[in-house]
Amino acid sequence: MSADDVMTIGQVAASSGTPATTLRYYERRGLIDAPDRIGGQRRYPPAVLRRLMLIRFCRIAGLSLDDIGLVVADTSPGRAATKQVAARQLEAIDAQLDELRLARRMMAAASSCSCDDVEDCSCGAMPAVLEELRHHFAEPSS
Repeated sequence: MSADDVMTIGQVAASSGTPATTLRYYERRGLIDAPDRIGGQRRYPPAVLRRLMLIRFCRIAGLSLDDIGLVVADTSPGRAATKQVAARQLEAIDAQLDELRLARRMMAAASSCSCDDVEDCSCGAMPAVLEELRHHFAEPSS
């Protein structure tokens, strides 16, 4: 790999939106490979940007750094560890989406309510969503 094919830590940080301190932390955690050094400076291969994109989306999906470590290290046939982490996180994401949909319905109802107190709504905008909220919070969470 030539000097033109590698990036400094500043270039990686700028290209990926990942602060240099986070890049060094990810190196210590084993999420990205420690790069070669030229003149004492880190020089990353372009592939690090794909890895950082994967890490970012795993974080957006709510994975812990430990789980992300499992995912990026999983090179086994069939990637069983990755599939297990993904299946578990899909359930968590679905639960969050359900709550967000409920929250959206509540906000839409509240924005259309013309009453002085949304809890004592008499205009008809809030009662259905308030009942839905009561049922949601009365159910034991799994």
